[in-house]
Amino acid sequence: MWKRTLLHGLFWSVVLAFYTVYFGSRDDVYGQSLFFVGLLLPITMATTYVILYWLIPGYLLTRRFFLFGLYGGYILLTSLYLEFSLLVGLYIFVADYKALFISASLVDQTEILVGMYAVVLGASTVHFIRRWDEISTVNVELSESVSESERTIERLQREQKAQNASISVRADRKTIRIQVTDIDYIESMRDYVHIVQGDQKIVTKMTLKELQDVLKPYGFTRIHRSFMVNDAKVSALSGDSVEVNASTLPIGRSYRTGVMDALKNM
Repeated sequence: MWKRTLLHGLFWSVVLAFYTVYFGSRDDVYGQSLFFVGLLLPITMATTYVILYWLIPGYLLTRRFFLFGLYGGYILLTSLYLEFSLLVGLYIFVADYKALFISASLVDQTEILVGMYAVVLGASTVHFIRRWDEISTVNVELSESVSESERTIERLQREQKAQNASISVRADRKTIRIQVTDIDYIESMRDYVHIVQGDQKIVTKMTLKELQDVLKPYGFTRIHRSFMVNDAKVSALSGDSVEVNASTLPIGRSYRTGVMDALKNM
């Protein structure tokens, strides 16, 4: 907090010094210039902070553009009225300003007001860009978080669905029922597949594509033209292989992107 206060104090000090030198250097009237700029600066500061911390976050960043324009116009008109009234009142108070007090270079109200409001515009623009960048970053992170949560939920739903799921295959002249969650991986051998469950291997006449259509809803991923794995049984993943229990299986080049997407949250 104190760092922000210090930074803001430094910024307004630079603004005060710049305009004091800018307006005072013409007729070498730095004292008068400091007096004028010092009187107008509080109104400029108040206008800037109202825009930065109320108008922009409350209306522009929330896409309430009509109200942003309406209230922005009111704020600027009010601020202009206050600064103009202050200048006019000062000129009236010091009636003979040219001879007694005020340099002719400080009489141009338009230039003084434009100069002060250039600060408001510049500060507001920089603040808006920074806030927009912060909001964009937060939105990206939130979107990624939501996507990751959705993938996690889908994985948990698949695992829950697989708990009670089973398939029936023909092997050794009999029908065998296999619990889906017991399958480690499946290896294709032309018109046959090897269904691996730990140390047990069941050979059945079926294509890997046929089994893929059956098992994909239960969290199985095709990693190679010859291999499909149970996502829940994958213990390690690299760029070109996966580990399932004690077996290392290759990842086909054409399957790599899909495998990484499917298993990155394992």
